[in-house]
Amino acid sequence: MDVAALAPVQAWFGAAFSAPVLAALVAQGDRFLDDRIRLYAPDELIERNATYESRDYCPGYLAIGDDSGGRAIMIDPRLPDPPVYVVDHGAMTADAFEALAPALSAWLHGR
Repeated sequence: MDVAALAPVQAWFGAAFSAPVLAALVAQGDRFLDDRIRLYAPDELIERNATYESRDYCPGYLAIGDDSGGRAIMIDPRLPDPPVYVVDHGAMTADAFEALAPALSAWLHGR
């Protein structure tokens, strides 16, 4: 799969994603980072974000995975190396975010 597969996701989101985020989503999507954290496949991103209503409750952020325990992994995909947050699916607002890492690249490569 290549970054072209994420064109529908960007259109749904309403903004272009940074090149590093596009590459990370293609390279890391549809896999577990450890025994709990799963990153969504590119073809799951719209469905998962629509289900969790992230566009309404967390505008500017995209759920890229979850912790298998009811919490979403969130980033701002427009940034070149966005901070990574976790938020409860029942409280999908940016003010409820908990920081996981200051940068997506370090978070992905440190796992």
